Amino acid sequence: MAQISLQNGIIYGPVFSRRLGRSLGVNLLPTSYKACSFDCIYCQYGQTIDLCLSPEIEELPTISQLISAVERALTKPRALDFITFSGNGEPSIHPKFPAIVRRVKEIASRLRPNAKLALLSNSSRVMVPEILSAICLFDAPMMKLDAGDEDTFLAINQTVGNICFEDIIDGLKEIPNLIIQSILIDGAVSNVRGAAFNSWVDILREINPQEVHIYSSERPTAHEDVVCVSPAKLMKIEEELNNRFQLNVRVFWSENF
Repeated sequence: MAQISLQNGIIYGPVFSRRLGRSLGVNLLPTSYKACSFDCIYCQYGQTIDLCLSPEIEELPTISQLISAVERALTKPRALDFITFSGNGEPSIHPKFPAIVRRVKEIASRLRPNAKLALLSNSSRVMVPEILSAICLFDAPMMKLDAGDEDTFLAINQTVGNICFEDIIDGLKEIPNLIIQSILIDGAVSNVRGAAFNSWVDILREINPQEVHIYSSERPTAHEDVVCVSPAKLMKIEEELNNRFQLNVRVFWSENF
């Protein structure tokens, strides 16, 4: 299979997701390249072209463009379960992220009161108060956590400078209805064995999220030495964490996890 193609517009889908049902995607980022605060070694969009916390504003859709696109999409007669902020990188690095979230939430409550809001985020901006407040407005805040220690975090997620792992953990603890999403990988860098795995489990117990979603890469990754973790191994981890530590872990294994 090839790497996932970038989204070519503001709105995409609806797509069917095992986690979210019928999900309408909202892309706050450029359509020609990936803009993100991480350059994760497993990323199925490939390497990050613009590794940043503040992308060039002229490359981003404006609030008015985003709101118009969302309104048009929500007036179409089709079933929706979730409106999902995701797209070509990290949604929260859009400088107007809090205002956009509030506006979309207002529009959704008016046009699609039964649809919920979801966020797929790498957690890199949870320490910023106004970003954290916006994240708390989501019904399903799905926040990345692939490591339980600074060294593994940097090796896997390859962040832009000035992101502190401990600040991310502190921010995650403040989010209601928190869903942690973790990609588990093996190879030259691993988070499924040894001290790295144990520290990840310890952090999950400390945060105590509502759910933990674990999965692995099923497509070519940004780095060739990333080794996919098998479904059998993921299910073993799920069983161990649920039975031993009473964590609510769920395994997902499909292209539309």
